[in-house]
Amino acid sequence: MPLTEPAEPNTELALAAPARSDNGARPAAYPAADETQPQPSADPPDDTSAAGQTSEPPPPRDAPPSDDTADTETGAHATDTSAVQNVSTNYGTVVAVQNISDIQRLRGTPLPDDWIAARLHPYLPDDETTKAIDALLVAYRVAVIHAGAGTGRYTTALHTLIHQGARAIRQVRREPNEGVDLEGLRDEDTGWILDLRDEEETLRPGFGLHLREVEDHLRTMRSFVVVVTHTDTWAHVAGEATELAHPLAPPDALRVLRAHLDCRQPPIDELDKWLAADQITQPLNRAAPAEAARWARIIIAAVDLNDSTTEPKDFTELVEAAVQSAHNWRRTLRIWHTGNTDSAHRNYLLAAAALDGAPAATVYEAHTALGEALDDTPQPTQGQHGPGIIELTDRIGAELGNDDRIRFLKPGYAEAVVDYFWVDRPHHVAAFTRWTAEQAATLPPDLGVPLAERVTQWATRYALAKQSFTVLRAVATHWAKSRHLQQHAQELLVAAAVDPTAGKRAREQYLAWAKAPDTDQLTHSRHTPVVLKQVLAGALAQLGPAYPRIVLKRLSELAANTTDTAVANAVGDALTDLWDQPALQNTIRATLTSWFTATQHHYTAAARRAFLHLADRTTPDGTPLLLARDDSRPDAWALTGWRCALDDEANIHLQGAFDTWLNTALSHPRLQPAVMKTFTEAVFRSDTDRTYLAPRFLVLNHAAYGWEPARVAAQPTERTHLRDALVIALREADPTAPARLHHAPDTE
Repeated sequence: MPLTEPAEPNTELALAAPARSDNGARPAAYPAADETQPQPSADPPDDTSAAGQTSEPPPPRDAPPSDDTADTETGAHATDTSAVQNVSTNYGTVVAVQNISDIQRLRGTPLPDDWIAARLHPYLPDDETTKAIDALLVAYRVAVIHAGAGTGRYTTALHTLIHQGARAIRQVRREPNEGVDLEGLRDEDTGWILDLRDEEETLRPGFGLHLREVEDHLRTMRSFVVVVTHTDTWAHVAGEATELAHPLAPPDALRVLRAHLDCRQPPIDELDKWLAADQITQPLNRAAPAEAARWARIIIAAVDLNDSTTEPKDFTELVEAAVQSAHNWRRTLRIWHTGNTDSAHRNYLLAAAALDGAPAATVYEAHTALGEALDDTPQPTQGQHGPGIIELTDRIGAELGNDDRIRFLKPGYAEAVVDYFWVDRPHHVAAFTRWTAEQAATLPPDLGVPLAERVTQWATRYALAKQSFTVLRAVATHWAKSRHLQQHAQELLVAAAVDPTAGKRAREQYLAWAKAPDTDQLTHSRHTPVVLKQVLAGALAQLGPAYPRIVLKRLSELAANTTDTAVANAVGDALTDLWDQPALQNTIRATLTSWFTATQHHYTAAARRAFLHLADRTTPDGTPLLLARDDSRPDAWALTGWRCALDDEANIHLQGAFDTWLNTALSHPRLQPAVMKTFTEAVFRSDTDRTYLAPRFLVLNHAAYGWEPARVAAQPTERTHLRDALVIALREADPTAPARLHHAPDTE
């Protein structure tokens, strides 16, 4: 499937690259040296094909069979570098921008030089390893780096390709279940990384042989391929290409920790003390490099926050803060909640965490609203009875700055507070997400947008850590209900789907949501709220460039399992966006063709929406994209689409597409015959099909007069001549008209 280079139809690869990293750092929950592997997912759906082939979207029928193979046996996935910056301390970060960056890399965008440099800055090269892998690439153009999770396989591949002088580095990524055909890589002077680190990956027989056979092609392209995978995965095919493999021995974790901490500018004070502290060194004994990188980020965050406070902690306190952060502050929060059982303090803590960095007055008002959302309205106080803002802020362990803003100067503490609440009070998740939606929609943008960004990241990481999408679904659903937060809901779903470890599970959840019946109840557990289906369709449209076939499958299921017009329209919009990928156009044509004449209205509604969007689009010279370029006969597919569109007497999108075609006929006279034939045959089929389609005739007449209305005593113009010519042609083509007027077309 041509996903690598649109101009090369034989390419069967989708391309990807490590996901975002704006500053080379990641939050504490994400290791950087290598990926954290996902937990084994649930049993695959029963209808997974034994052959592991991805099917086309199903034709419409009353109960379309399930086909989940598009995502049940995942192939290579994106790297662990899907870093989501901590919005609580970086208000400039926008999840939408990060998603776009992820998807571009998933499509195969060359890795930016600054991204590579940041990635390799703390890397510890090993001369023997570099020489060994270099030798493999020189001899075979292919090398396989295999080891356990979190050992630095990906960074080693990056370092090696840089050492080889590759002009560009890109990541090969096939869609789940698509075969690997490295001869489809057509770029010259390129270093390719084939990421097969998922521990659930199963390499099929012949994979090792293919790696050997592709040598001549890669040499011709002056390119290299480095495969990164787990040792257990490689063992299944190791005998086919033993000479290509290099088992990676990871560096000592404390050396990795020092390398990362050395990168911090300005340098960390008392660095040697950090590296000698037992609370730090003991957890890193025999740890993987990824775990050392995680601890490094925690320590750097603790030092940065300590530098910004008016009352800095001493070294012992800083070490304790880092240790507690590494454990998500769970013990600290448990002790605090045990000693603070009144809801006023707890709500103030939760509100301050969600609004980390907001003005104190805003937090105080928000904590009252949160109490109401949780059916726990605080008792009103008289005069100066009860704690005020300063006392409450001190009680929750936050700092009230000179700017009267409340901040938690503990690494990862705000997120840990919300995480604790989600675990401790699962029955209040829906109420809390409604509160976040209200706050994000009503607060000024400088407060509401960071809140939405922050919760998006937290919900994604919570889903990853817990392998549960309850919170993510609740947030997306309640945000979808708000006009101001619908885009944020889409971004949340996209962020989860492209996550290197939670992405597969997220995409499986989206398939289940698409298949479930509609409901208007936002908290229904078995059916899917229509507002969630709408934003899911929008999210799938954004994911199309990265996972085109997976997306088409889920859009097909959305169309098959809804009776809601808004959902059908959202599916149509998404299909229109996917049309821009040449590799998918034939598949989309086939899908829409089966929907044009479906008996279920939700299919035809989605098909109309998509078709009219496409019919309204023009080429650079201003002619409709779907208009045949000669006057011999109309394009058969466009003709079918117009017939479907004209069957809806109340479609508000038809006029725009019709106007585009009539404007083309006016400005390009040579195309007038093609336009006229398309519309007349869309209404009246042929001599052999003499069905009188009065609704189509009336709809097209209304559209013609909508394009150029009739005016009393108006002088004829080119527009009126064209309009009248079309109306006359329609009447003459009417199979039921008197014989002397009947000149019906002879095409179907």
